[in-house]
Amino acid sequence: MKRNAILVAVAALSFMLTACGEKKADKAQADENQKESTVQEQTVADDENAIADEEFMGDGELEDDGVAPGDCEIPAIRKAWAKREISPVAADKGADITHLAYAFCTEYAKYLPNKSLAEYLEFPDRYNEEEVDYRVEDQTKKGYLSCFMNRDLDWGVDCCYWNRSNGHQLVAFWLMEDHVSWDKYENLLVFYDYDPDTDTMKPEPALAEKMEKEMGAYDSYSFSLPADGKDIAVLCHNTLTNHDFSEEVHFLYRWNGNDFKLEKVKEIRY
Repeated sequence: MKRNAILVAVAALSFMLTACGEKKADKAQADENQKESTVQEQTVADDENAIADEEFMGDGELEDDGVAPGDCEIPAIRKAWAKREISPVAADKGADITHLAYAFCTEYAKYLPNKSLAEYLEFPDRYNEEEVDYRVEDQTKKGYLSCFMNRDLDWGVDCCYWNRSNGHQLVAFWLMEDHVSWDKYENLLVFYDYDPDTDTMKPEPALAEKMEKEMGAYDSYSFSLPADGKDIAVLCHNTLTNHDFSEEVHFLYRWNGNDFKLEKVKEIRY
C-alpha cells in the first residue's frame, strides 16, 4: 500500500511539473508573438509616416533632396533646371521681363522669393510693402525685377534679360540664400534662351557653368544682374591668412550682343 501511495504521489508531482513547464512555454511563445506583433505595428507606422512625409513634400524634383517648404530650396533647383525647358511663357503676347520672370518663378514656386515675386506679378495692385514679408524692385521698363524676403538676410531672386542679335532673349536668374540662423550660404545663377517663335525658355547651362567655374577660385562670390546697363558685376572675396578680414576682387561680365566677356576691374560702383 505504501509503495502504491508513493508511486501515485510521484506521478502527480510529475504531472504538475509537466503542466508548469507547458504553461511557461506557452507564456514564452505568447511573449514572442507579442514582440513580433509590436515590431510589425511599428514597421507599418514607420511606413505610413514615410508616405505622409513624401506627400508633404509634393511632386517634382524639389522633393529628391529632402527639402521641405521653407527650407533651403536652391540645391534642388540646381539639380533640376538645366534639364527642364519652360513653356508657355507669353502665350503670343510678346515676352517682357514680367512674362519671363513669372514663367520661371511659377516653375520653381517652392522657393519662397519666387513664390512671392509670382504673387506680386499676378496681383501687382495688391502689393503693399508694409503688409507683406517681401520687397520688390520693379524696373520692368529696364528689363529687371528682384524680390527679397524681409525676414532673412540676402534671401531673394534677381531677374533680367538681354536682346540677342537673332531675335531671341537671353534671360538670367540669380538666386541666393544667406541664412544667419543656418550658418550656410547657397546661390545659383541660371540662364535661358527665350525663343519667341516657340514661346519656350531653353536652359543654357554651359554659360552658367563657365561663370561659376571662373569664380570658383575664390572663397565666395556674388553676382549682380544689371538694372542699369548691360554688364553683370561680380564681387569676390578671398580670406587672407590671418582670417581677420578678406580682400575684395571685382569683375565685370561685359555683354557682347550674344553672351559675355570677363574683365577684371579695380572697383564697381553699385
